[in-house]
Amino acid sequence: MAIKEFLNTHHVFNRAEFNATFPGSSTDANLLARAVGNGRVRRVRHGLYISETDRFIGTPPSPFDIASKAVDDAVFCYLSALQLHGVLHNVTSRTQFYTVHRVPRFRFSGQEYFPLRVNERLIETQSIFLTTGSSYQVTSREQTVVDCLNRISLVGGAEIVLRSLSGFTYVDTEKVVAIAARTSQSACAKLGWLLEHMKAEWVIDNKIVANLRVNIGAGPYYFFSSTSPKDCYWSSRWSLYLPYPEEEMASWLRA
Repeated sequence: MAIKEFLNTHHVFNRAEFNATFPGSSTDANLLARAVGNGRVRRVRHGLYISETDRFIGTPPSPFDIASKAVDDAVFCYLSALQLHGVLHNVTSRTQFYTVHRVPRFRFSGQEYFPLRVNERLIETQSIFLTTGSSYQVTSREQTVVDCLNRISLVGGAEIVLRSLSGFTYVDTEKVVAIAARTSQSACAKLGWLLEHMKAEWVIDNKIVANLRVNIGAGPYYFFSSTSPKDCYWSSRWSLYLPYPEEEMASWLRA
């Protein structure tokens, strides 16, 4: 394969992919450097490139493709998982993904890429296929619910979390409770609060909510923040401080 053909068929690529196609070829490496120099290829970060030749001219690559080439094990999470599941309430300029590799954050064309390192793969994942023909690894619906409740600040606050999660048409209650249980009691309290308010929409068994309430412990827990300004609205059923009045937060689930 000539480098011109490679650049016409690889919109986003990394150096390992290039070297595997042109092993030990200093000529092709020089041609790549020349393509970067004349603007036919853009460098996203060290070892990561975007082709802007021929059919790719004027076509911005998907941030998911860029992240998938930045590491070999990207699992999209938080905002990106909500986006791929089709329930994200707001637009975002942040792409978040789990990886076992130590990778710094980086920015490209106004998009922030936010790797979150995991030491072990104890997360539930699934493949999502888009109409473009692309497929990505993403946290499962249930893992996404627990993740977003557990680290609300990574999603942008309580309102966007609740409005987005309410976009799911159902969750597997056994799976989501099991994931919360191995995360923390705080995650269980927040999940219990959510399931109680989504009981009708997700067809939640009353026994599941009751069991969660019994097993959360004494608390107190904080829905969003335990530091100043602290959550200050008390939900006695879940030993949980809320950042806003409960009625207001519940209304975000019905919007």
